[in-house]
Amino acid sequence: MSLLDIYLQRNGKKRYDVFKETGISQQMLSSVNKKSVSSYSVKTIQAIAKTVGKSEGMVLDELLQLEKEKPIFEVFNAEELLVAFDNKESFIVIKGEYKNKIQELAKSQLSETETLGLELGSAGAVTILAEGFYQLANLFSKKDDEQKKIESQFRKYKIKKINENELLLSLRQLDY
Repeated sequence: MSLLDIYLQRNGKKRYDVFKETGISQQMLSSVNKKSVSSYSVKTIQAIAKTVGKSEGMVLDELLQLEKEKPIFEVFNAEELLVAFDNKESFIVIKGEYKNKIQELAKSQLSETETLGLELGSAGAVTILAEGFYQLANLFSKKDDEQKKIESQFRKYKIKKINENELLLSLRQLDY
């Protein structure tokens, strides 16, 4: 889980804002992915603090508190969803107007029961064949690259409706 992205999201910022404000490299920011807060470098904490306008101590305390909460990544648009997919988030909550677009995308997927039935009945051959057809269709598709990537990554997640305004995506491999 990328605590940095969740922390920045809660403070109305993004990694690019940290880079733009402080000049800290994107590589250094990405080095904290999937790591505990205690392993963040002093330079990283200082850059985050400068960007969100708080003291280093306050940022560190808030990050440690966030780490204890085990937060879920919240998504309000396609850009944030791609960040969540890139971070390989286990759970993603989709909120706001973007929820409706994701619900439309979810209608094109088979349910868990249908997928399991096909996979068991064909000993997995259907999955391989379906992936081939999907890649071929994507090759000739006129959709933009962002939409293709979202659809491709979305297939790795199960979708569950939390309430009228929120959807939960959970990584399928967590079920096995």
